[in-house]
Amino acid sequence: MSALIWTVAKMKAWEDEQNRTGLSYARMMEHAGSRAAADLMNRFSYPQHTLVLCGRGNNAGDGLVLARILSEHHWPVTIMWLQGQQLSPLAEVNRARLPAAVVYAELMQLNKVLPEMQLIVDAVYGTGFRGELPEVVRQCFATVAQASVFRVTLDIPSGVAGDGDKVAAGSFQAQLTYVFQALKPAHCLAQAVPLCGEIQCIDLSD
Repeated sequence: MSALIWTVAKMKAWEDEQNRTGLSYARMMEHAGSRAAADLMNRFSYPQHTLVLCGRGNNAGDGLVLARILSEHHWPVTIMWLQGQQLSPLAEVNRARLPAAVVYAELMQLNKVLPEMQLIVDAVYGTGFRGELPEVVRQCFATVAQASVFRVTLDIPSGVAGDGDKVAAGSFQAQLTYVFQALKPAHCLAQAVPLCGEIQCIDLSD
């Protein structure tokens, strides 16, 4: 685990500086999703049927990269949109790159598809989230928490503010969190630690 602890603002400043000096936002997203996918494939000896819960921002983009890599390695992957399909530009680019083998499911189908799943990836909100989770998202997370699946989150459990000032009721409960580049204050917060599970830091540099 990284010993670095960066605020959300410091993380954003680091990303902006990398983008200015040649490591593009798109490349960092590719590193985030592909390196998390590589770690998952190393952890499991055979493909896991994976459900990726996607929001519409760049955290969803990270999840779509991960979905693409897993699918290319013959993992069965299902995408479920939790905030509609008007995605951020980078997320949209990565949606367009998904293989034809990827399956899509509506949120209303969660109870139907969940028994088929072995692994759930939370790519709904990133570290910049604040406030309360929408009721439909809380209900989704509560259902997933009761399922016999391995739960993974990208950067921080959805519902937890990166700077640690707020942990929303019903936040995602992960068993493994892939932290990008550096820990955020919330990763060390007593309320949030149980929601993160194991923490694995992913380097976004080339």
